[in-house]
Amino acid sequence: MYYNGTKIFLVSFLVSLITSVIVCVLFLFVLPVGKSGEVVIPDLTGSTPEQARVIAENRGLLLVVGGEEENEKYADNQICRQTPLPGSIVKSKSSITVFISKGSSSVIVPDLKGLGLSEATVKLNELGLRIGDIKTEENATVEKDRIVTIQPAPGSKAKKGDAITIVLSGGAEAIEVPRVIGRVLSTAKRIIEEKGFAVGSISYEVSTEFDVGIVMAQNPRAGTKAKKGTKIDLTVATVLDQ
Repeated sequence: MYYNGTKIFLVSFLVSLITSVIVCVLFLFVLPVGKSGEVVIPDLTGSTPEQARVIAENRGLLLVVGGEEENEKYADNQICRQTPLPGSIVKSKSSITVFISKGSSSVIVPDLKGLGLSEATVKLNELGLRIGDIKTEENATVEKDRIVTIQPAPGSKAKKGDAITIVLSGGAEAIEVPRVIGRVLSTAKRIIEEKGFAVGSISYEVSTEFDVGIVMAQNPRAGTKAKKGTKIDLTVATVLDQ
């Protein structure tokens, strides 16, 4: 008998609980208009004006568009702000004033390194940005007339219409090739590297004019202009094998 009584009590309690939940749901979502003709203001943010109008009319409310404004959180043509606030209690036939997002005026600055000026212009125009000042600097790693860097930096935020400063590569600096003919090979190597060049191939030829181990020819020739990092080939004097 005690077990049956407990069972009946639990069943009754669960039925009452489920019924209460159903009534609450109906009150909050299905029956928004109270006995006194009051209505709970729905949350319209994120909806389009068309969707919001349907929701408002279903609750016996009027929708008024207050205007447009920039907003980073909500996309273009979505409601970004409303008054009264969601959850407010108003009388039936009251109006809700909403504001429509025009989207964000901020964009992420793209990485343009290595691009030519025409490619960069197209990419920036697609984002609503434009080319600003154009500068040139010597650069041995980026091809001539390609973008080395930009300002503001890639990944930062900029407003549509902002100008982006471009720094183009002027290529590697062209400097005078040093004369190493007549130098000992080790000294010639040191001079070449100190001047910003690199030692290229080294060959040996018999010579009656130069002593063994002395540089007797070089390419490029001394006095000509070459970019930093250019390899200089050397020919070193030697003797015939006995």
